[in-house]
Amino acid sequence: MTPTRGRGILDVPGLALGHAGTLTRDRLTGVSVVLPPTGSTIGVDVRGGGPATHETDVVSPTAHGYGADAIVLTGGSALGLRSVSGVCDALAEVGRGFPAPGLDDAVVPLVPAAAIYDLGRGSGEVAPPTIAEGAEAARAALTGVGTGDQGAGTAGRAGTASDQGVSTDVRGSIGVGLGARAGMQTLRSSLGSVSVPVPGGYTVAALVVANPFGTIGTGQGDLWGGALLAEVGWDLPPLPALPAPDPLAAASARNTTLAIVATDARLDTAQVSCLAFGGHPGIARAVRPSHTLFDGDTVFAIATGEVPLPEDRGQAAADLVALTAAAADAITLAILDAVVSAAPLEASWGQPPTLSDIAPEFVAAFSALP
Repeated sequence: MTPTRGRGILDVPGLALGHAGTLTRDRLTGVSVVLPPTGSTIGVDVRGGGPATHETDVVSPTAHGYGADAIVLTGGSALGLRSVSGVCDALAEVGRGFPAPGLDDAVVPLVPAAAIYDLGRGSGEVAPPTIAEGAEAARAALTGVGTGDQGAGTAGRAGTASDQGVSTDVRGSIGVGLGARAGMQTLRSSLGSVSVPVPGGYTVAALVVANPFGTIGTGQGDLWGGALLAEVGWDLPPLPALPAPDPLAAASARNTTLAIVATDARLDTAQVSCLAFGGHPGIARAVRPSHTLFDGDTVFAIATGEVPLPEDRGQAAADLVALTAAAADAITLAILDAVVSAAPLEASWGQPPTLSDIAPEFVAAFSALP
């Protein structure tokens, strides 16, 4: 069944998404928030040698099973995890959270999070996402209405990007994707999202901020994920040579790819954890090398529970395998979507090129995919 870009992760009913951040010459960073429907099961799998995470243990299969009130992807490395406090504040304001035992009307929002490394990618200053930006992104998700910077094209070559933009879009240079780079920082990247229909009536979708140490392809323009593009029928023009990473600069690169994979299937906490770790091969297929000492690659998983697995145990197991395979496919394609969707910037900004600068025909064809 053919994957689609379209609404990306929002093809899974009940999810909400919001972003906040800054895209200026001096500061390129932000935060993105996904709100799962009440009753969703949540999983996570963290790999690589440099993770920056918050409260991931709360969604372990051995935890109490409440789930999560939001999942946060943020820039700023470990410093950016402070934006989670703003998300918690915004959720508590509307009563979304774990009921505080013995305290009437008090809630404690449970918010797992992970961060990419994008510090200094504007003026060189350490300016990670703030508590206020976390609250802005959460409120954008809660209302479903974004204002300000609304997508990948708004930065423009004239450098007219909005400051403190808030958005509810699913891809481009928004939120956590504002300062993302790929290929040992040789390409600008961003946020990408793809959904995959799965036999049995399920949908699996991924939201990915692609900020990998590794490259998406070779110096000859061959994509590591090219075989999957051919398999799903995405016929695209050939790529020219991709920028060659500088081996001497490689050790200074700090990166990380983060993903949220979601499905409408009804999964228990162990099964949704399987969905999370089953998504990691999607990173490895799109990026080489992946899960390095310089990456803290993390995949969260959400199962909203609308579509039950079959009662037959064998068929249920087969469907779970299909769901995890689709998670990997969605992540691979969303990584490519993220690199394609990065906003080109004026040369005076001093940023790496985008794929649209290097391969406009490829980007135009990819962007025209439904």
